[in-house]
Amino acid sequence: MSETSPATPEVTAPVAPGQWRLAEVQLANWGTFDGAIYRVPIARKGHLMTGPSGSGKSSLLDAIAAVPTPDKWLRLNQAAQGDGTRADQRTIVSYVRGAWSRTTDENEDRVVSAYLRPGATWSGIVLRYENGVDRPVSLCRLFFLRGTAMASADIADLCLLERSAVDLRDLEPFTRSGIETRKVQANWPDAVVTSNRSHGRFYARMRSLFGIAHESALQLLHKTQSAKSIDSLDQLFRDYMLERPATYDLADTAVAQFGELRDAHEHVVQLRQRRDHLTELRAHSDAYDRANNAADAARSMADSVVPYQKHQSLRLALAEHGAVGEQLVSLRADAERADGSYRRADEDADLAQRRALELGGDEAEHLQHRIRTAQDAERATRQRWDALECQLTEAGVAHTPTTAAEFAELMAEIDRTLQSPSTSTGPSHAQQERFFIARAAKDRIETAIRTLRMSGTTVPDNLIGIRRAISTETGLPVTALPFAAEIIEVRPTFAEWTGAIERVLRPFALTMLVRSEHLPAVRRWAEAHRVNARLVFEEVSSEIPPPRPARSSLSLVNRISVAPGPFAEWVAGQLSERFDYACVDSPDELDDHTRAVTVNGQVKSSRTRYEKDDRVKIDERGYWVLGDRESKLEALIEQLRGAEREYSQAETDVDRAEKERNSDLERRATLKAVRGQMWHDIDRDAAAAAIADLQRRLNDLTREDGGLRDAVGAAQTAREARETAAKALQDAELSLRQATAKHEELGTAIRDLEEAIATGGVQDLDEHTTAALGRRFREVQRSITRQNIAEVGQEVIRRLQQQRDKDLEAARTSGNDVARLAAQFNERWSAAAAAADLSPTTADRRAYLEVLDSIVAHGLPEHESNFLRLLRERSRDMIGELVSDILGAPREIEERVAPVNASLKRSEFDEGRYLKLRVKVRRSETVTRFIADLRSISEGGWADNDLESAEERFATLADIMRRFASSDHVDRSWKRQCLDTRQHVTFLAEEIDAHGRVHATYDSGAAMSGGQQQKLVIFCLAAALRYQLADPDDEFPRYGTIVLDEAFDKADTRYTRMALDIFVEFGFQLILATPQKLLQTIEPYVGAATSIENPTRRRTAIANVPWRQDAASDVTTAGNADGEATSEAAQ
Repeated sequence: MSETSPATPEVTAPVAPGQWRLAEVQLANWGTFDGAIYRVPIARKGHLMTGPSGSGKSSLLDAIAAVPTPDKWLRLNQAAQGDGTRADQRTIVSYVRGAWSRTTDENEDRVVSAYLRPGATWSGIVLRYENGVDRPVSLCRLFFLRGTAMASADIADLCLLERSAVDLRDLEPFTRSGIETRKVQANWPDAVVTSNRSHGRFYARMRSLFGIAHESALQLLHKTQSAKSIDSLDQLFRDYMLERPATYDLADTAVAQFGELRDAHEHVVQLRQRRDHLTELRAHSDAYDRANNAADAARSMADSVVPYQKHQSLRLALAEHGAVGEQLVSLRADAERADGSYRRADEDADLAQRRALELGGDEAEHLQHRIRTAQDAERATRQRWDALECQLTEAGVAHTPTTAAEFAELMAEIDRTLQSPSTSTGPSHAQQERFFIARAAKDRIETAIRTLRMSGTTVPDNLIGIRRAISTETGLPVTALPFAAEIIEVRPTFAEWTGAIERVLRPFALTMLVRSEHLPAVRRWAEAHRVNARLVFEEVSSEIPPPRPARSSLSLVNRISVAPGPFAEWVAGQLSERFDYACVDSPDELDDHTRAVTVNGQVKSSRTRYEKDDRVKIDERGYWVLGDRESKLEALIEQLRGAEREYSQAETDVDRAEKERNSDLERRATLKAVRGQMWHDIDRDAAAAAIADLQRRLNDLTREDGGLRDAVGAAQTAREARETAAKALQDAELSLRQATAKHEELGTAIRDLEEAIATGGVQDLDEHTTAALGRRFREVQRSITRQNIAEVGQEVIRRLQQQRDKDLEAARTSGNDVARLAAQFNERWSAAAAAADLSPTTADRRAYLEVLDSIVAHGLPEHESNFLRLLRERSRDMIGELVSDILGAPREIEERVAPVNASLKRSEFDEGRYLKLRVKVRRSETVTRFIADLRSISEGGWADNDLESAEERFATLADIMRRFASSDHVDRSWKRQCLDTRQHVTFLAEEIDAHGRVHATYDSGAAMSGGQQQKLVIFCLAAALRYQLADPDDEFPRYGTIVLDEAFDKADTRYTRMALDIFVEFGFQLILATPQKLLQTIEPYVGAATSIENPTRRRTAIANVPWRQDAASDVTTAGNADGEATSEAAQ
């Protein structure tokens, strides 16, 4: 690569010996400094860069800045940029590539940059500093870009600090195909070599050599290059003179120390939550115990029913045995009297019969016998007719035939009925289908209620069953496989939105959450089994990005809450990422959002897609999986009532149809049986006529013989009397036998009962149980006998069983609540549960209650006391010191400004006038409120242990600590306002005379002309530079090079000269750049000038201008030879 270097200025005695000043700049492939190594010797007195606009002056100054300025502060070509932001802002990449022009790309219809070096290229800069006493210091920086890379991240770079003169030509071989850091270090073994943007060691060594105490001085030196962008004293002093206040460190310390206090408070909160949680568990535990005790009492009472029956049966049997014994005496006497009456009646009947026979009554006897037979036949006929009447009535036939014609007509009608098809075929298909659907719906709802009561979750029971199966076969606990619905709940204040939110979140709510370490086992189970539902599960990784802020206050995300737990952060992140739907009241508002939902369930899921699904009513709470368990249980119970009504109606219809069918079948069977009857079997008239005929014949026989008639009549009467006596005897003997058997039976029962009681086969009952059972038996039947006591006992047992079932159901419900709360306790406070060896079962409830007792008696009071102590100590230590620093900051700033005022007093600001800086407190309302909050925490009485007041103080402190630690833009801005005490003051510049009298006051440069303002700021800047770079007792700083790019573009000759005098008086080497302006004014302050031109806009040319008396006019003439220069191309 060729070299370009102007003539070297004359060597004279060094200016400011011992001060490091820039002596030479070498650069290659930097912007339009292309195709050669450019060498620019710099005069020690000061140096001027001049040339037309766009020639490369700023590029050369940017090259100087790119070496000593850390990249975090490096801003290129800022003098030309001004206060605004330009799209063509220069970068390291644009300089390395050699951007020189902007052209239009017709294919892509956009403006693009044209580059001198579009392929792989390198750039290099070497700055040589000398102090006239020691060996020179060379600061070098190399860059390399491969291929067509254009990103800042693609740049490879190297920094080198060497205590000798380094030639860029010697570095070139190590950069042609990439920067070879190790070889560079090997060639300069004593040098500091850093690479790849990690240059902390380089800058630290540089500052050590140049005597620059603070890194912020490098930023101020770089900012000085574009000094016109510093437009106020506030900006100058806040950003470049004053160090970062200690309040930031105090705040960081407070945040760090707040952890212990926060942990103490969180422990108190946790204990309070545990106490409240376990208090609820205790209520359910007490209900569980009461229900179980009642169930046990009912069972015990039911077990005592049979012994009670035995004792009462014995009592009743004894009483009845005595009564039957007394009755037997009377029955024996009745039987003896009946026997005597029968014998007399029998003798009378025999005597009357013999007398009738003696009078010739054989024929009459025969007729009487036939009459008795005919009467028996007539009774049988009448009974058959009565039976037929009953059958016909059951079959729906109102009239029973009384004649042969009617009977024949009946038979014909029966034949027609039996031959016709049946009109009742039983339940229809629709009725049966309705019945089965209603029964299935009722069973499904009952199962859902049972599952909800047992599991405590709103997730459908088929999914719960699948999860239970996965848990059983994989060994994973159920709590490790939650459904999202078990973690999400709609906030009570937005309850009316539950149905709409349910429509949006239901697919996600029914998703099972599986941690990464459990995912393989669950996947294998799902692959190996057939599931009876739609199972969706998602992996929950350990790397959880923070939730995104909601797009608006209407967001669905703001209307739901996520239960704390191991899955809470992941669920919250998924909700903010996937379900940031706006909840709008009107469908017209859907246009305002990409994703939204109305209160009636119309969902907009993209810019063009809408959906509304009303197959399930939006307010059908029983279908919801979000919301609390009790609300869903109430809804399911209400649904069950409706389902039971539907089932009852459907069952009634089916039963009615079946009864009609069965009735028709029975009628046909009855009619078929009637069809087998014969008329003569039921002809009552014929049977009566037969008796009448025989009676007529008997009457004819006895009509002529009065004695015979009387004898026959007497015999008939005697026979009837004998039959009556025989019947009475049979009845008396039957009653006696029955009483005797009953007496014997009672005796046997009494002996058996007495034996059972005596041998312990029947337990004895206490008076309380006996009285209680007596009341229960009388509630069923007021009169208890041996005959009904067993039946009454069964009813008592049934009622007791119902009561026990009810109590057991209550116990199960309370037990489920206990187990649910215990499981929640173990999941939420797993460490405490493990320490106490708690098992989330009803059986271990006493252990939970012991934990509660321990919390109430010792744990909570002790931790509340510890929290109060820490809050008192931290409030006084952390916050008190922070308040003190903030309030004392203005005084400290005044002390820091004092040496700057001393520097300002060394030079006149104007004729006979000096500048004096005054610090004025100006706190914003935000800062005032912040200080008030701090005082409310640190001040006030702490004598009483008022937890309510302590909670208020802690809440204020916690909010402040949260905002201190937050990375949110709003909180960071608030933190800067509150902690950056440099912003709590404003700087006034007072123009005073030698006696200190104030003649004018400038409020941070306000209400001044551009030149005055620039002069004021530059004047203070010079003082600031001296303050930053030199010790107060030093005559001049160890580092003296100041670069000013177009610094006096608004000032006149007088103000320019005055400002330059200030810099010279403060001992600085000025490297100035100006587009051929104020050259005669600048001449006395520099030792040489470099003319920079770029006539082709592609390649910069430099030339040293010998500095003579007429040099300024020569330069001016040269600069104006080509007329007005165009503005510099974007690079």
